[in-house]
Amino acid sequence: MGTGKHGGFGNTKGNKTLLKLNLQFFASKVFESGGHISEKSFEGYREYFLGKSAKRIAKEMEKHGYKVRIEDSRHKFSKAKRIVVLNPSKERNVSVVQVSPGSRRHGDTAYVKVSTTNEGRYKIVSKKELYISDGKETAKIYYPRRKRK
Repeated sequence: MGTGKHGGFGNTKGNKTLLKLNLQFFASKVFESGGHISEKSFEGYREYFLGKSAKRIAKEMEKHGYKVRIEDSRHKFSKAKRIVVLNPSKERNVSVVQVSPGSRRHGDTAYVKVSTTNEGRYKIVSKKELYISDGKETAKIYYPRRKRK
């Protein structure tokens, strides 16, 4: 019995372990008890919103007690979608979530803006270098954290 071409360790295909991100974990962290979002939870888990459609975010909000409706943006040429909350309460403080693939107004970069009834507005922008502020920002802007090398 020889070891063959692979030297006798493992299999010939190698042992690649893939790390699968648990998106439910991040969603449960950004939405605190009762569906509340605080500045601290948004700041810590803001990347949860990036790369998701309005439909997917709405589904997650529904898991936290929100009743929502997805509608087109009110701006004429915008491709953004708005997730409007239909059942506001003290525990669930999100009123509107806007999901934008990019715009003339802010540049060709995707962003998500979360408006709350008591904490303010937060925006996570996918690419800092492409984002254009028009000086009329009403939201606190966050960018993805740099990946550690």
